[in-house]
Amino acid sequence: MKQMLAIARNTFREAIRDRILYGFLFFAVLLILFSVVLGQLSFNQQIRCTLDVGLAGISFFSVLIAIFLGITLLHKEIEKRTIYTVLSKPVSRATYLLGKFFGLAATMAVQIMLMVAVFLAVLLPMGGELTSGLLWAIVLIFMEVLLVISLALFFTSFSSPFLSGIFCLGIFTAGRNADLITELAKTKSLEWLGPILDGVTAVLPNFYLFYPGGKMVEESWATVHDQFVSTGYLASTIGYGLIYTGAFLVFSIALLARRDFV
Repeated sequence: MKQMLAIARNTFREAIRDRILYGFLFFAVLLILFSVVLGQLSFNQQIRCTLDVGLAGISFFSVLIAIFLGITLLHKEIEKRTIYTVLSKPVSRATYLLGKFFGLAATMAVQIMLMVAVFLAVLLPMGGELTSGLLWAIVLIFMEVLLVISLALFFTSFSSPFLSGIFCLGIFTAGRNADLITELAKTKSLEWLGPILDGVTAVLPNFYLFYPGGKMVEESWATVHDQFVSTGYLASTIGYGLIYTGAFLVFSIALLARRDFV
């Protein structure tokens, strides 16, 4: 456990020093501020528009940062051969990769909190409120980010950073549009692709579940503007994300264990 925490702390420090990280954060803040302009242009929907654009911006840039950090930090250590020094000590590859994961998760938690702080600084003066629904929307975004980190570590454990980035973006895009793919599989013109598309949506993680707007259900527990999210939906979505995250980490550890660094 001490070894894992030491690796996590080192990963956190290394990630925080990356200047590109602050470039992503800068554009995320710009989008959040731009949501105010869009809200002013909307008719009697200023707060709702700001909520939609702000949460979408936090989600989008959090995913981009998670992909970038996930595919670069591990590759840098392999390229600079610092991983040899770590693995030459009594540190298992599972401990090493889990330490990387928790270090990246801590980094993303700080980044999301910074974006949320800017978002609230924009939202509250407009008359918006810090509701339980807004808090749970942030939790779902963080769960989405954890899944993306595990996905990035999975690909970078056997592939180059460029291909890993392409794979992560492709799977995220497909997962965010999983419901659309399911609807396409039901159309008559694509009936022959139905089984294939159903198989794809069944295997790929459904990132649309973590979309901040949530789902419409009858029993409301938490709300984000007029969208209602039930306790069952929150519990099942978080559990779904944890299962996929754990699965990708297990596969990553297995691939890293088979990789020859000599």
